[in-house]
Amino acid sequence: MKQLTASVFWLETAVGARCYWLDAGERVAIIDPGMKAGLNRVARELREAGRSPYEVTDILLTHYDIDHTGAAAEWQRRTGARAWIGAADAAILTGAVPATTPLRQVTSRIARAELPGNLRLLDGDAELWPGLSALHTPGHTPGHHSFRAGRVLFAGDTAVLAKGRLESPPALLMTSPGQALADLARLRTLDVDWYCCGHSDPGTRR
Repeated sequence: MKQLTASVFWLETAVGARCYWLDAGERVAIIDPGMKAGLNRVARELREAGRSPYEVTDILLTHYDIDHTGAAAEWQRRTGARAWIGAADAAILTGAVPATTPLRQVTSRIARAELPGNLRLLDGDAELWPGLSALHTPGHTPGHHSFRAGRVLFAGDTAVLAKGRLESPPALLMTSPGQALADLARLRTLDVDWYCCGHSDPGTRR
């Protein structure tokens, strides 16, 4: 468990996407808990750092890809936490709407994350609680949301970090490459100090 700021930690043992822990006092969130295979590893990492998985009050999901959400439903069952995901991505997880790219259509037939209980749906920008906002960044998936907590940005798969600068992931991973570029441009304008992305190590803005 690597401390980035007074309230943000990187949980390094997660399997799949990068996973983060946000301690906002009365609210404690885990962001993109990764794949189910890493759930017990993350729980052990927390305990070794003197924290408990049962502190979690909120599970924040940037989007529906299984490498970000695979462990979310079990985290929710164990903790009773609220789970947050974009409404458009929740519809894909239920099967009401098909996956949005050919690659995801194939992978979703092989394995699809379970939709967590105690669900809160996001549909556009929103303030989840004072100091934490969700930013709709639908280029990667239709319901993708990035999260901003003070001077820390959790960008999900909208961007990767390279030499202190947000860069675009490969266009083939995007539902809408044009929208993805607009999302990236938006995130670059935010006045933050830390970038926490889904598939690059967290780092400071340069």
